[in-house]
Amino acid sequence: MEKINEFNELLYDWIIPRLFNELYELESFEKTDEVEVELVKEPKDKDFYYINAKVNLIASLDDPKFSSFKDKSFHLDNYCFDSNPENHLFWTLLNDDKIKKVWFTGMLTHGQSDFVINYIDPVSNTVRSYYPDFLVQLEDGSYTIIEVKGDNMIDDVVVKAKADYAHQLAVASNMSYLMLKGSDVINGAGLN
Repeated sequence: MEKINEFNELLYDWIIPRLFNELYELESFEKTDEVEVELVKEPKDKDFYYINAKVNLIASLDDPKFSSFKDKSFHLDNYCFDSNPENHLFWTLLNDDKIKKVWFTGMLTHGQSDFVINYIDPVSNTVRSYYPDFLVQLEDGSYTIIEVKGDNMIDDVVVKAKADYAHQLAVASNMSYLMLKGSDVINGAGLN
């Protein structure tokens, strides 16, 4: 007890796990479930969602620039981006022949989508929800989750926690996860 009082981590790292193993028998197993995720939930009160965006950061299906990509994207009639790098990446992905489908999901951050990753926030130690920016299907049928982050946020502990949980979910779902710095996107980074 003297050592535990001096080094509390001994209790959590050694004594509790050892007691647990003595008292319980653990069996490991793996179970996989296929779950269909709604990228956009039906609005509850109206036939639409209100989203605020700057005019130059909206990609509209009514815009002739985007209307020819109807079969490749647009699960909503308008995509409202948070930043120029997100907008730029969308255009890059639309024009990439290796991409079969691209959906922008980053604007649906208030429960409008089931495409959510739960993670433990290392600052508040609470379970929080993370809504990635893009879901991309490649021509080979594989999927990639993509997040675009400002250069100043890429090393933030919360951003790193989101990325870690997203990577774990992606691997468990036979997908991949990619976090891109905004400046890299503007300079031509994509899925390459």
